[in-house]
Amino acid sequence: MSIPNPPVHSSERPTAPVAAAPAPAASGGRAADLTARAALVVVWSSGFISGKLGLRHAAPYTFAALRFAIAGLVLLAIALARRDRLPRGRQLLHLCVAGALVQAVQFSSIYVGMDLGVPSGLAALIIALYPLTASLLAVPVLGERVTAGQYLGLVLGLGGVALAVAEGIHVSGGYLLGLGFLVLGLLGISVGTVYQKRFCGRMEPVGGNAVQLLAASLVALVPALAYEGWDVDFTAGYAPVLLWSALINSILGVGLLYHLLQRHGTSQVSSLFYLVPMSTAVLGALVLGQHLGPLTLGGLVLATAGTLLANRVRR
Repeated sequence: MSIPNPPVHSSERPTAPVAAAPAPAASGGRAADLTARAALVVVWSSGFISGKLGLRHAAPYTFAALRFAIAGLVLLAIALARRDRLPRGRQLLHLCVAGALVQAVQFSSIYVGMDLGVPSGLAALIIALYPLTASLLAVPVLGERVTAGQYLGLVLGLGGVALAVAEGIHVSGGYLLGLGFLVLGLLGISVGTVYQKRFCGRMEPVGGNAVQLLAASLVALVPALAYEGWDVDFTAGYAPVLLWSALINSILGVGLLYHLLQRHGTSQVSSLFYLVPMSTAVLGALVLGQHLGPLTLGGLVLATAGTLLANRVRR
């Protein structure tokens, strides 16, 4: 939740020669904000790559439960070492609900969808619908206003995403069920981030994220034990993938998301996810040797333009 700057009284206004002094700080603040946005896109994109690699060693819910548990325990240890006050009562309940939606429902559903044969490009496209769904939810729930220019940017971004991933879409046997799980993941992050901004806007980042991740781990643990039988193959190749998913994707990625949600409107932050499929395609080309065709490059340009338009700050 954004905290407005305190008003400047007339008696406190600086003289003309001093007025230009705050400019470097403002410029630095914009640079830091742009860095946080770019980092969110890259980190979130890497989750599709680590997820694809992780599914080679573990079943979807098992992989998700391990990822959330490791990340949650790391953050809990940090919070206890710092003697932070952990959430209690109603705040604890709200954090658990938001964590279950944003973490468990979203990522477990993505893993199941990809495990059922849905290509990573198509999975990224479905999750990239999040800006539209979250913005529509934010209007009645949070009272946010989306301008015509932002709507145009959202539409352009969606068109760019569809164009960019069109080359990578391949129909496979279990794609219908897989698509259903990916739609469930889309609903999870859409409802979860709006819920987060409405009820957990002033969440303490370390202890709050620890609670959310541990709650998500318990949610994913149920189907991991009931339906998968804790199917995991602990090998040397699995360890770095699991640690990347836990420490970078779960801790850093979601931390960046909540940081930006506290500073900006949901529609502005969520529109950054239009860049995730293209960023995933680039990472896939670098890490997995996947091909980047002309449609992907054209979609990258279109989606970037749409995202920049949707993220224009109203003055």
